[in-house]
Amino acid sequence: MATVHLARLMGPEGFSRTVAVKQLHPQFSRDPEFVAMFLDEARLAARVRHPNVVSPLDVISCPPELFIVMEYVHGTSLSRLLKRATPQTVPPRVAVAIIGQVLLGLHAAHEATGEGGEPLELVHRDVSPQNIMVTKDGVARIVDFGIAKAKARSHQTDPGKLKGKLGYMAPEQVNLESVDRRADVFAVGVVLWELLAGRRLFGSESPGASVQKLLHGEIELPSRLVPELPPALDQVVLKALARTTAERFQSARAMAEALERAVAPCSMLELASWVEALVGEELDARSELVFDVEGLDFDDFTRELPEAVALARNEATRVTVDKGIEDRAASPKALEAATEHRSARLRKGWLVPVSVAVAVGFFVLWGRTRRAPSASAPVVAAHAALPAPPLLVTAAAREPLPDAPDADVPGSAAPAVHSVPSVAGQSPHKPATKAAPASVKAKPASDCTVPYFFDKNGVKRFKEACF
Repeated sequence: MATVHLARLMGPEGFSRTVAVKQLHPQFSRDPEFVAMFLDEARLAARVRHPNVVSPLDVISCPPELFIVMEYVHGTSLSRLLKRATPQTVPPRVAVAIIGQVLLGLHAAHEATGEGGEPLELVHRDVSPQNIMVTKDGVARIVDFGIAKAKARSHQTDPGKLKGKLGYMAPEQVNLESVDRRADVFAVGVVLWELLAGRRLFGSESPGASVQKLLHGEIELPSRLVPELPPALDQVVLKALARTTAERFQSARAMAEALERAVAPCSMLELASWVEALVGEELDARSELVFDVEGLDFDDFTRELPEAVALARNEATRVTVDKGIEDRAASPKALEAATEHRSARLRKGWLVPVSVAVAVGFFVLWGRTRRAPSASAPVVAAHAALPAPPLLVTAAAREPLPDAPDADVPGSAAPAVHSVPSVAGQSPHKPATKAAPASVKAKPASDCTVPYFFDKNGVKRFKEACF
């Protein structure tokens, strides 16, 4: 559904933060169903507060573009770690540490409530190695609530439609029955089995064969494939993979407790060393990219943004009025007068963008009556009508999505390459740059044939004398 970008979030007073930006593919941004799924993901994940779950920070809508700003996780997916592990088995204490943290994050999601305290009954439905991130510091985190099931979700899955990866679905999910938190427990059991055994459990060349294995195939004990595994670990895996929900662990936390009793998990330091040994060079290369992004100076650019100027002006007004209210709080009449003054200032704030829009529209109509239409006239009008971009500047590089050995169920889409625009009017297929060189020289103010010019920073300026 989306592409993930490395980005820098800019704020006032020099505040900045490196973030990840999830951008909905353009072919889906005009589909109400995909837009609803995308926004549901942000709303639901925002209700889960746990260190083992990646949280969204903001949602930005610049039609037709739609973005979710998320925490940046300096790590890699569990699927990539498994590809680089030789042999592809994971040490039992490392596997227990990763799965234990995942279970705690899922339990927090299952227990999440809405703003009114009502249970959301959230089910992830897509737990897999591709959606488990392990950081360089030894922390496992759950990502991607794109197809999660919840009571408060605005978009509901159509009857008869499967969502997720067949190799990690619970039997009741494949049979199109009602699912609850125990479906996620089954998926975690599959991931744990694969970490210990070093191969796929229900993987097959065809979807039909995968479904038959999942519903009727014999589940081999991991200790038969890896003799050094303790029998207590086999029992935890088999209970998590029980095909009936009544025989399964009733919660992710119950499985985490049983797993910790079977095998003591490794420390975060040991887990971090294991990650470093497998993908240390890749993470170092990404660190260089992060340093490049953080080293870019966008201060001049953000100061010129109309939105930044408006925000600064409104903030100054708010502080002044609030201080006046505090000083005269003892007088009700003074309080009423200060509040009315603040409302009047806010109403006047709307006059500026409206006046600019009217002036630009008047100029375009006037220009068309003076001369024959040219190829550049629509471009000027389109650029003038573009909204001010958010204070979010993306890097020229992109963080690729993890490789997925499991193909999603038909109906999902493969990732596409699409860059995020960072300057209003810039083509979405070009990477963002700090400042474009001036390509048009300013003409005297009295000449309104071209009513604008580019300053030394490459920012388009309209001539006041032409309006």
